Amino acid sequence: MKSYVKICALILALGQAMVWSGGCAGSQAGRGAAEGAVLGTVGGAVAGAVGALIFGGNVAQGAAAGAAMGAASGAATGAVSGAMADSKIKDQQAKQQQAEALKEKIGDQNFEAANLLAHCKHRQAIGAAQKAYSSTQDPEQRLFALYLQAVAAEESGDRELASSVYAQAVKDDPSKGPVEKVKVQCLEGVMKAQKARQDYGLPPLCK
Repeated sequence: MKSYVKICALILALGQAMVWSGGCAGSQAGRGAAEGAVLGTVGGAVAGAVGALIFGGNVAQGAAAGAAMGAASGAATGAVSGAMADSKIKDQQAKQQQAEALKEKIGDQNFEAANLLAHCKHRQAIGAAQKAYSSTQDPEQRLFALYLQAVAAEESGDRELASSVYAQAVKDDPSKGPVEKVKVQCLEGVMKAQKARQDYGLPPLCK
């Protein structure tokens, strides 16, 4: 029985969207874990990290998303121990709402691009971000798409693409400049993405 519970917790922590009719999803803490697992992805953490670069670390707009996504693993631990209090579940749900707000702010395509970057699929991430950039006139979503492209380009060694993206970002929003400042931010974004992978038990560096 203990092994079964541990397996349930592991699946929830990995963020697999499965519906369980009993077992670890049967209790209130278990349901909270299942809900947290939906957003408990390394992609969400990367989206939050990149968002923080642009939005200045504002809790409602960027940086908190990583913490919100990370709540899933805490929820799974609570489900196993049975010690998760209602207040803890409510706090987790509030963070999930913040994460959903970020997803709405940056758009579904950008969120998917962040997920691809989180899993070291740099070319696909860049392609998804380029589509996000061209499919919206929302300035913040376009800026996010550029920053994510730059982070993916830097990590994959495509300096030429990264440089062109920096120039475009400053052209679109001069307040973000100069170009060197955007470059420094995006290099920080590479480190944040690697930290997010590590936090979720993945190799931080892409091979």
